[in-house]
Amino acid sequence: MSQTDDDRLFSDGYGWRARIGFLSPGAVDESSSRQFYRMAPPGVTIVRTALGVTDITPDQINEALSRAEDAARRLARTEPNCIILGGSPTVVVGGYGSDNVLVERIGRASGIQTSAAQSAAVEAMRLLGMRRIAVVTPFPDPFPELLREFLVKSGFEVPALDSLGVEYRKLRMAPLRAGYELARRTFEAAGGADGIYFAGAPFPVADIIDRLERELNTTVVSSMQCTLWKGLRMSGATAGVKIDGYGRLLRDLLDG
Repeated sequence: MSQTDDDRLFSDGYGWRARIGFLSPGAVDESSSRQFYRMAPPGVTIVRTALGVTDITPDQINEALSRAEDAARRLARTEPNCIILGGSPTVVVGGYGSDNVLVERIGRASGIQTSAAQSAAVEAMRLLGMRRIAVVTPFPDPFPELLREFLVKSGFEVPALDSLGVEYRKLRMAPLRAGYELARRTFEAAGGADGIYFAGAPFPVADIIDRLERELNTTVVSSMQCTLWKGLRMSGATAGVKIDGYGRLLRDLLDG
């Protein structure tokens, strides 16, 4: 007789399916983990440690990255199935290709298979057939244009990009309407984009992904959605998993 989700929880704990390690840039977490658990199937946990960023500036991001290997070793002691480096700023501050360098550093320090959320987003958008992308970010300058450059060098067109324009410390409290309205405006400004990309794991958007896909007849990808998608695949934990309500990526491409 096969075990139910409750049986597995009782016998093996909350992370019986997968334990996804997450190197979070932000010192404080609220909306990122909340969004993860809204989307995650039973038996999946996020194993988070922080790099200590309190404000999104190039200096703080670079300082945080200097701590990434120590943080990865600390995270590795908890034995997650994989590690995801969170954040677009952590990658784009170093320019195109820096995600590969960071992933190699973290993987070597931790001894655990590693990816970056920004790399996962690029991979996901390619698999979903997105080429012209309406990009919505929560970041202050210079990060929106650094992200545009990174995406263009990754082979995408970015006909429209806009930023939420709130302080980083207030991002976690932003209403879902703010991201929803900004995404609609940016998509319309793009004039025929293949989809919308929400950068920024703390950006509260998980519960508007499906709504935007239905209303705009398009595809929506977000940072935390990609973290879950990539983490499940890296952990070999996609068998029998179906996630509805959070976009095409999780609904259709977990096994792809």
